[in-house]
Order: sequence, then C-alpha cells, then structure tokens
Amino acid sequence: MSQIVRLSATAGPSEFSQVLEQGISALKEEQKRGAIAGGTVTGGLVEIKDYDQLVVLSDLHGDSQALFQILDAVNYEKFLSGPENKMVFLGDYVDRGSDSIGVLYAICYLKHAHPDSVILMRGNHEAPSEFPFPSHDLPYDIEDRFGAGAKAIYGRILALFGLLTLATVVQGRLLLVHGGLPTDALGDWRQAIATAQKSHLKNRVMEELLWNDPRPLGEEWEPSWRGIGRHFGSAVTKRWLADTNTKVVVRGHEPCHGYRIDHHSMMLTLFSCRQAYPGFGAAYISAGKNDLDSVNDADDLAKFVKKLPQS
Repeated sequence: MSQIVRLSATAGPSEFSQVLEQGISALKEEQKRGAIAGGTVTGGLVEIKDYDQLVVLSDLHGDSQALFQILDAVNYEKFLSGPENKMVFLGDYVDRGSDSIGVLYAICYLKHAHPDSVILMRGNHEAPSEFPFPSHDLPYDIEDRFGAGAKAIYGRILALFGLLTLATVVQGRLLLVHGGLPTDALGDWRQAIATAQKSHLKNRVMEELLWNDPRPLGEEWEPSWRGIGRHFGSAVTKRWLADTNTKVVVRGHEPCHGYRIDHHSMMLTLFSCRQAYPGFGAAYISAGKNDLDSVNDADDLAKFVKKLPQS
C-alpha cells in the first residue's frame, strides 16, 4: 500500500502521464478483445459471468484517503492478484475533494497492473464535455500541480473518461450503474448501453445512466432538480431488473450514510467518500459469489456493505 500511496502523492507530470497512458492502453485493449477474465466487454457494457469475490466502490470525489483505506481493508494486492476476483468502481473519481489527481493515478495504476480484475465505470463527473456542470474543478487541480503541461494532461484524461464503462451486470444478481436507469423504452438494452457514448446526441441513455436519481414516484419519471437527467420511479427499476435478469440495482451519485435502500428494496445507493461530504458516511461492498447467490433484494445485499469508520 505504501508504494501506491507514495507514487500517487509524488508523481510529477511525466510519471502521471505515463500511468495515465497505461490505464488508457488497458481500457483500449479490453475493448479490442471484447473480454475480461470471466466476462465480456461490449462498448460501454461489461457483463461478469464467472467470478469468485466482488468488491464495489462508489463515488470518491478526490478522497484518496478513503480510497486507500478501502484498498487496505480488502488487501488489494492479494485480492487483485486473482483474475477471478473483480473490483468495480462506480465512477465520480474527481472534483470536490483535495486529491483528484491521486485518485486518478491510483485507478490507472490498478487497471494497468490488474486489467482483468479492475472495472472502471464512468460517473457524471467524468463527462464534463458531454454534460458540462459548474463543480468541475479538476482542470484547476491539474494546473496547480503540473503547471505548463496541464492542458495536454487534461486532454488525455478526457480520453480516459471516454473509454470508461457505463454499466456492469453481474450475471443473475446485480446491475451496476453510476446514476440511474434510462426511463424510455429501449428495445435491445445491451445494444443501447453498449453504444450510448457514441449516440449521446441522439438519445438520453448515457445522460440518464450518469445523472438519474431514484425517487418514490407514482409515475415513471419527472424532471430532475439537477437540470440534467430525470428522477425515476420504482416501475422503471422493476422493468430493468426483469430485462437484465438481475435482483438489485447498485448505484452511487448521491451522498448518504454509506448506503441507502430505495424502490421497495430493489435498489441500493452506495457512497465511498467522506472528505467532500463530512455530514455523510462512506462504505463499500465486499462479497463472495456464494454470498451474492443468496441475495434477492437490497436488504440482503446490505449485509455485505462495509462502512468506513468516521475520521
């Protein structure tokens, strides 16, 4: 652990750029192969069919301390050494916190070192070009740390963002997204997700995956207070679980006290950072395949949520 902590904290522009390019290459390679160990990769969709242990981390928002605490708790070097184990990040690595660059360094380092075990998903904070928002402070962090090379480095970070996964399906159990579920009828849901990043100007799929929030609605959806995305009701969640043959939707996007259960125990919101949201909590999921085989709803899944102690 000390090595990755030290490298993420001290990397200069050339060292950071090197590990960034390694992360980009790993993502491009899995897209080219269309596979990771035990699963398939189709555009923005990853489907995990065979696995042993699963760890899920949600929003980090530049909180490298929480990230390293979780990595230490799961003994990440041993965990990731087995390609049958999967560590899934739900996105929102950057902005708001004090060490977005450290978090980016760490996830690229992990993806390069363990490409079959690490799945990097895209959050709304990784789509500033497609859906601009005012709290995107990453460019200023890069300029403060790297100076003259900041513009080129930021351009390569945007390239990394464009390769991140939009949804991950753990066969028969979990549907993992960052924000929420698309509300319009899609037909072929696999194709819709796989191509969403390329078609985001033509439909709302990517926007809603990254920006939507669950609410206790009688109707299927309503406009979101965010100004981007929608609020969606339990009927949408029920439809997606049926279509994907899964039991629980796991998503991030909203601060909570580690986790929150919505939509009649069909959905679990997970949050993994503390620094930017000190009034809330941080948590992650750690479960084996046998554990997940017993999960039929979010209340069952909550047994495998691990909360970080308050700092």
